[in-house]
Amino acid sequence: MRVKRVVLVGGLLLATVLGVAGGYYAGELTKPPHPVSSGLPAPLGGVTISPSTTPLPRKTPKDNGYEALLPEDLKFHWQTYDVEMPDKPPARLRMRVPVGWKESVTNKGEIKVIDPEGVRWIRLATVYPVKQSPKLRRDQLVPSVQANVSYEDTLKLLGQSDDTVTGTDGQSRRVSVLRYSYIPEEWTRNVIVQYVATSGQAGANVEMSITGLPQDQKALDRIAEEAAASVRPLD
Repeated sequence: MRVKRVVLVGGLLLATVLGVAGGYYAGELTKPPHPVSSGLPAPLGGVTISPSTTPLPRKTPKDNGYEALLPEDLKFHWQTYDVEMPDKPPARLRMRVPVGWKESVTNKGEIKVIDPEGVRWIRLATVYPVKQSPKLRRDQLVPSVQANVSYEDTLKLLGQSDDTVTGTDGQSRRVSVLRYSYIPEEWTRNVIVQYVATSGQAGANVEMSITGLPQDQKALDRIAEEAAASVRPLD
């Protein structure tokens, strides 16, 4: 069953400009004839930005030249991933991902599942120890993102939500979501970060992020819904 739609944030939150929530890296696949960002925010491990009294001008996005990824064109299948992150117990996670997307492993031991064009991806990580609720994990991410943003990257907080959804196992699970956009180099990137407490877990035990282009938003929503409802640890 699909995850509920994210409720857009208004007022001061919409006016908030967000920054990087850690280090995303470019896809390991062959790059298209357009420049691919060398880094995208991830929910894990913030970066340190040297303070500056004179920020650079905010970036204006350029056209990325890609056709939109459409939700009706997506087909999903089950995949199993071994996640081995430093200072965390190894875990095997099973999740539904788009057909044709390929797995790689980041230098943090997270799993990265990349689309054939190398410009959209899912990052999958475990949370350890499992003590905090998805909402608390998400709430802690927001100031981390704000503290590590580069002013010129024109990042914006787009929305957040806290839902209880029915997973593919038929059991309820809690999912907390943060959405934002930013311009790491030349293009605007849209990011969905999700913390999931899978069935039987009181706290968030899975962290994931889905990254793509603004024109992909409906497809990114679909991928996020499928991933949040299906991800589960294997014993």
